Amino acid sequence: MIKVNGFAAERFMNMLSYRGVYLWDVESDGAGVRLKAPLGSMDILSMCAEKTGCRLEVKGYGGFPSKIRRYKGRQVLTAGILLFAVGLYLLSSFIWVIRVEGNERVPKEDILTYCQELGLKPAAWKRGVDPEEITKEILIQFPDISWVSVDIKGTDVTIKVAETIEKAEVVDKVTPCNVVAAMDGVILKITAERGTPMVKEGDVVKKGDVLISSAVVIGLEGEEQHTEYVAAEGTVTAKIWLQLTDELPLAYEEKVYTGETKTNRILSFWGKDADFVHPSLEEEQADAEILFQKDLALGDFKVPISIKKEQYRIYTLEQRNRTVDEAKAELAQTLREKTEKCLSPYGTIEKIEVHYEEYTDCVRVKGQAVLTERIEEKHTAEEGRDAIDGTD
Repeated sequence: MIKVNGFAAERFMNMLSYRGVYLWDVESDGAGVRLKAPLGSMDILSMCAEKTGCRLEVKGYGGFPSKIRRYKGRQVLTAGILLFAVGLYLLSSFIWVIRVEGNERVPKEDILTYCQELGLKPAAWKRGVDPEEITKEILIQFPDISWVSVDIKGTDVTIKVAETIEKAEVVDKVTPCNVVAAMDGVILKITAERGTPMVKEGDVVKKGDVLISSAVVIGLEGEEQHTEYVAAEGTVTAKIWLQLTDELPLAYEEKVYTGETKTNRILSFWGKDADFVHPSLEEEQADAEILFQKDLALGDFKVPISIKKEQYRIYTLEQRNRTVDEAKAELAQTLREKTEKCLSPYGTIEKIEVHYEEYTDCVRVKGQAVLTERIEEKHTAEEGRDAIDGTD
């Protein structure tokens, strides 16, 4: 970067242009001209300035060579820059992030697990990954996938899949089978779509009894008849009884939080906690709650180091007593919740009958829940062939 002073500055630039010297960023500066020229053209610049009677003034040096010379005496900084460049190149030679797109029925975890067996995983060497081979193996392994594309861009891999058309659920209406009782009960309603009903409303059945037989008698009464076997189908609703028991003590301990909290920060290496500054709890009782947990990772590659922050809420245990009525109310609610957990989507609760037993230290309850449920299930046992004859 130079400044040319003199009355023949234009002649000076024309002479340089004639000799093939490239000039750029030319601008006037008072009585002179500022411009930039290649670093190796200083001899030609001086010669042309002398011939044209111009005076040269070097304002500064720029460009990469000049910056290199600036760091000539800073070996540590230069080595750090070189190491950073080498490290950046090496890190860009590995795969760090793997994405799966287009999957709905096939779980993403299954695809990633199988790719890991094929060598495609975070921290894998890019040159060791063959996208065409992985594509072929995925198509072989997953029959629900019809098309796969494995695309590597930078340190990311994107696996795009297209799934096959979902097959309709096949209902077997050919193989002979009976509809049997899944539990004991009293029949309320039976609807047979195929097969021969073996029970009627009001009948008491036990688990395993045939409700709708696969045997169907073909032919008019008084004429020759024959038996065919079908896949029995139908719905059977019954009233069932569920026995429940529970117990609740009158005296109990309750946590009373003092409002005091203590915080702890933990650094984990390979699953082992390095807890150097654990807060002193002495004989205090506390509930631990994780406020923050971060696993260090480079892309999808998890580094076996994690940071965790915990909070301890201090509490004391105080003795409490519930009344008999309070215990009965809690037990009634507990029995209802247990009953609801036993219900199927088709079931309803008719009523719950309870009997309480009071003791000095607790209350016990025995309950009987009356439910309306569907109790049919299919059974392919061969003994169903005899059901039409009245045998089980």
